Amino acid sequence: MGRLYLTIAFILAGSSVIAASFISAYLPTFTTTFLSLVFASLTAVLFCGKNMYDTAKSLSRKTWTVILLQAMFGSFLFRVFLTTGLQYIGAAEAGIITGATPAITALLTWLMLHEYLSLRTVTGVLIAFAGVLLVQGFPFETAFENFQPIGAIYVLCAAVCESLFTTFSRKIHMYAKGDEILPPLVHAGLVSICAMVLCLIPALLEQPWAAIAALPVSGWIAFVWYGSIVTIVAFAFMFAGAKRCNGYTIAAFAGIIPISSTLFSVTILKESISKYQAAGCVLVVFATLIISSQKKAA
Repeated sequence: MGRLYLTIAFILAGSSVIAASFISAYLPTFTTTFLSLVFASLTAVLFCGKNMYDTAKSLSRKTWTVILLQAMFGSFLFRVFLTTGLQYIGAAEAGIITGATPAITALLTWLMLHEYLSLRTVTGVLIAFAGVLLVQGFPFETAFENFQPIGAIYVLCAAVCESLFTTFSRKIHMYAKGDEILPPLVHAGLVSICAMVLCLIPALLEQPWAAIAALPVSGWIAFVWYGSIVTIVAFAFMFAGAKRCNGYTIAAFAGIIPISSTLFSVTILKESISKYQAAGCVLVVFATLIISSQKKAA
């Protein structure tokens, strides 16, 4: 069941490319992030209500620390590093570097969580890594022109931040107290609220008022999807999966995100897909099957 939750979560996360396509031309980065988190927070409060407040009061300091770290790395620093890196390198090169996320997540799982690492797991993660690189266009469709190493470092830091977010999703359940209950939907809401607060000042510095006023109806609909579905629902499914799967399984299944993004782009945005990207999709699916077939709990 945990793998099903992860699959749903990462498919929904991949749909963010559709929502972003309706927003990115109108609003700057942190304003987009802040508004999506506003919708996410409102959705969580609407569905959780008093349960969120009661849960927040009952959480230990260690759990709150992890939630704050998730908000810091997963939403705030990730966007800081990625947007800064894109000032130095192209989106194609950035996509290739962020394709290392499954491998980085697996490494962090081993270093931070000390989870059992089997040969089958290593094989699955490496296949997922190769598949993600193919989906992102490497090495057949990308020419590294005007490549600046500092940009690659920034984007790699963004990938590490994303991996830390995923790793903390597993860690918060491994070290929770026996009487401490953190429902996935409440967890997603608390992370969103914390991230929203972190993004407030950078968003205000962008002075977005005129851009917000000019946002068309399609943009507001995209925000509802981005905040309510891509953030809250996807986070909730991922947190539910993290309770039931080890970090290596989460790392491999994270490769579903670029597949989902690619398929959504093809079906909705009418973009084309190359044979190498199709092969990458097959490799990622194969990797998830390898890891899912293990007899050990994953």
